[in-house]
Amino acid sequence: MTACPADAQAEAPLPEPVRESFNCSADGSRWPCLLQLPAAEPSAILLYLHGHYADETQGMTPGSYNDAFGKLRRECLARRIAYVTAWYGGNTWMGPSAEAGLTDLIGLLRARWPGRPVYLCGGSMGGSSTLVFAVRRPELLAGAIALCPAADIQAYQAFAAGSPNPTLQNIAAAIALHYQAGSSALEEELRARSALLNAERLTMPCYLAHGAADALIPVEPTRALAERLQELGRRIRYVEIEGGDHDSPVTQVDWAAALDFVGARP
Repeated sequence: MTACPADAQAEAPLPEPVRESFNCSADGSRWPCLLQLPAAEPSAILLYLHGHYADETQGMTPGSYNDAFGKLRRECLARRIAYVTAWYGGNTWMGPSAEAGLTDLIGLLRARWPGRPVYLCGGSMGGSSTLVFAVRRPELLAGAIALCPAADIQAYQAFAAGSPNPTLQNIAAAIALHYQAGSSALEEELRARSALLNAERLTMPCYLAHGAADALIPVEPTRALAERLQELGRRIRYVEIEGGDHDSPVTQVDWAAALDFVGARP
């Protein structure tokens, strides 16, 4: 029997994802998610968090962003990883309700596949939310992959609020809205959810990537977070793309390297 060329294998049709929903304990609403299941019992669980203005379909859609998500889906199939994309309340930037809903989802996934490590990843708002959730619930994650994230959500909200850019103004308003959904004051929530200000809580391996010329989410807090995690002796890999814009970490991501890093034994 003649083996299929590697390129032909890479272009094999992806399986149709399974659509499910789960209950968010914060308000009792039903939130959608999509699952791509491997052919055999999963070895791990990878959750992808979408960006601002997007939804759970972003991380399941091949072709866009230099086929970043098609490549990720194929990488997950090759590694027998259950790949899940979830809506988490809209443009929440991982405020209190999003944190509650994601905690609910991870609980359901861990009950379905006991003992499997859970990895969290995302880009832009999704990368920012990955770091926020990792700070808030480190005990639930075996690793985090954050692409072009706001590593200090407190500083980023102030940066976005002070910008004349309509997109940044929309982001600042969304953060303020969702971070004040509970009883806490905005500044209190921002401080509590900043990865840079709470770096000691990032106990899992962290893979960070950022474009050096990112105009939408400045690179400096991500650099500072990487340095702080190194000082703390954490397992950290930081990739900075020289001249890279906001999308560069997604369009140029090496999923194999990222998954190898977060999944490697110490």
